[in-house]
Order: sequence, then structure tokens, then C-alpha cells
Amino acid sequence: MKGHLRHSWKFLTSKIHRPLPLDRRTTHKLLTALNTSFQRNLDRQYPQGLDGSEQSPDAHIDSLLKSPLFGTSRVQEASSNLPKDGVRTNKIQFREMEFALAEPVEYFKQQVSTGSATLDSAKVALSNQLQKTLASAALDPKESMKASGIGSVMVNWLWSSGQYEELEFLSDRVFVYRLMPFLIVEGQYKPVWRWLQHFRNSLARMDPAQMQCDPSLLKSISRLWCALTRCEVRYGQGLQSAMQMFMTSYRSMQLSVPAIPAHILQKISVRAGQCLLWSLSSGKSSAPLEDTVIEDFRRFTAWWALDSRVDMYQALIQISHPRQPDVAHALRFLAKIKSAGIFIREKDRPFVVRIGLKTVELLLAQGSFSQAASVMKTLQNDFASELGLNTEPPVQTEIGERSAPRASNLLFAV
Repeated sequence: MKGHLRHSWKFLTSKIHRPLPLDRRTTHKLLTALNTSFQRNLDRQYPQGLDGSEQSPDAHIDSLLKSPLFGTSRVQEASSNLPKDGVRTNKIQFREMEFALAEPVEYFKQQVSTGSATLDSAKVALSNQLQKTLASAALDPKESMKASGIGSVMVNWLWSSGQYEELEFLSDRVFVYRLMPFLIVEGQYKPVWRWLQHFRNSLARMDPAQMQCDPSLLKSISRLWCALTRCEVRYGQGLQSAMQMFMTSYRSMQLSVPAIPAHILQKISVRAGQCLLWSLSSGKSSAPLEDTVIEDFRRFTAWWALDSRVDMYQALIQISHPRQPDVAHALRFLAKIKSAGIFIREKDRPFVVRIGLKTVELLLAQGSFSQAASVMKTLQNDFASELGLNTEPPVQTEIGERSAPRASNLLFAV
């Protein structure tokens, strides 16, 4: 597959070295190859999963078998009344697993009633319920998730077990990302806002030195905020609602007394903001976006984004506008990073590539084939790794370090 891709790429890009402009058909083919390769490379480096990791059937079954869920409760009680026969024990465990897979909500409720429910068993139950939902063709997935009521079951368990106020469970990345979709489809926003408010109050009581010494707290807030934003886009009311929710929660954080330092707010909100940017640029909005909301979000980047990235984020917002995309800002940004010759962080490079690809799309629509071909050639030369066009490992450099005179190392300053 990779060999075929490289061969096709060489065939297409060999045409770039011919005198510009390229014809419409060749330029479109080249753009398609770039987009396809870029998305494939992203999928390989950042596999999509509710908990941020790949969800293969083998991994799922393996997590079930290793879970403490099957070493407690009914398995132990039933096996204690039977001869220590390996076959019978295996049959009991198999029936236990069948029940957990077929009725994950009821199984978890049973665990709660016997006092053996744990965070691990909760993660297994959430994963099983999601798998059950996806395997069912009877209902719309969101409706099926909502009908299960497992989000409410989890909130009630957290409350009854005394974990609701302590918030230790929010440090578990997998649990947060498995729970949030169910809370969103069930309309259970109140617990999430309460957790964010608790974090806000905790930060307000700390001095900046304490905040820097407790990175786990900042990670937990960032994770919760990002999960809420991402799941609102995918499972809730859509991108516009997620944008408004993000800006409202950010302003709420700003109003804390004493005030939370601006750089701390940036640190905990940047992942949620980037999620919204990526969704906007991917065209994933299920409903029309109001121009006023897009403009508010564009201006809002000056608050949550680091100064060095504001121009990049605003260029991506403007080129991704669903009705009035602005190619001029994107072209100025791309020219700026090419002439500056300074480094961009590795995590920011996909955003630059997305800006470039969307710029090419818009230039083609406007009939500016020479400019489109020129931008594509720049992407080929400077961002080959992000596009999956070479197998060389990325160059590891210090943040803010000046680049070597290689065009392929063009990055943006932090």
C-alpha cells in the first residue's frame, strides 16, 4: 500500500515541476492524493477512540478477562458452594461474562448492590454498553445510548460511594472519555458543570506556584473540558452548541475570585479549543453555524490560545467558514511561516497542513490554479511527514530553536 502510494505520488508530483499553471484535472487529482494521505497518516498516528486509544475486539475481550469484575461478587459466591472443579468454575465465569456483555447496566447495578463496584468495573460496563449499542440495529445509536440510562447509573453510584465530591475518578482518562458520551446523550450536564465549578474553586484557592506543582490537577481539568466539548459536538447539539458552551465555561473560569492566572486558563482550555477548531475545519457540523457564533469564537482565540498560535488558529477559522471562507488570511499566514524559517511544535503541524489543504481547495474553486499548485508543492516539500509521504522519523528539536536551512523543517514558533 505504501509503495503504491509513493509511486502514485511521484507520478502526480512530477507534473508540478512542469511550467505552471497546471490543468484543473491534474491539480484536483493532486489535492485528492494529499487529502487522502494526510487523513490516513492522522488516523495512524492518532487513532480515534472514545478513550483515545484503539478499540480492537481482541483488546476489548482482553480487558474483560483481566478485569477484577470477574474475580468478585457472584463468581466467588457461586464457586464457594461448588466443588473446586475447573470445568464448573470455567462455566460459571463464562456465564458471568455472558451476563456482563448482554446486560452491562444490570450487571453493574448488581455489583453496586453487593458493594463490589469499582472504577475498573465501571469502565468495563461503559465499554460493554457502547459495544452493545453499536451492535444493535433496532434503534438510533444516540437513542439507544440514552435509553440505557447508564450515565445516570454511574452518577448515582459516584454519589452513593462518596466519590462524587472527591473527584479522584476524573484523573482516570479512560473513565472520563467513556462516561461523557452517555452523560451528553442523557442531558446530564449538571454533574459536569458541578465538577468544572469545583475545579474552578480549587484553582482560585491556590497560588500560581501551587498550580505549577500540581500538574495532575491541571490535566484533569483539561481532560474534562476537552471531553465535554468533543462529546457535545459528536453526541450532543453539535458544533455551535459546543462553541457556545466552551466560551461560556471559559468566561465562568475568568470570573473566579480570586482570579485564575491567564496562562493557567490557557493551559487547561487549549485542548477543548483545538477540538472545536478541528471539528470546524473538518466540516463536521450537523447543523448550520451562525456567522455571529463563528466570529465570536474567532475573536475568542486571543483569550485561550497562546500568543504565537493565535494567527494560525484564526487563519484556520477564516478559511473554514462554511459560507464566507477567507483565503487571503490563510495565504498571508502560509507566506509568513515560509519566510520566517522558525520552528512549529510537532503538535501544531497538522493544523498548518489543514490550513494549506483548505487553501488549495478554495483556490481551485476560484480558478487560481497556479497559486493552488504552488501551495501544494510547498506542502509536499515542507510537510511530507504529516502527509505520510516519507518514512523518515520527525526531527526532534527544542521548542523555539531556529531551524536548519532545510525547507522540510519549516515550523512555527511557540
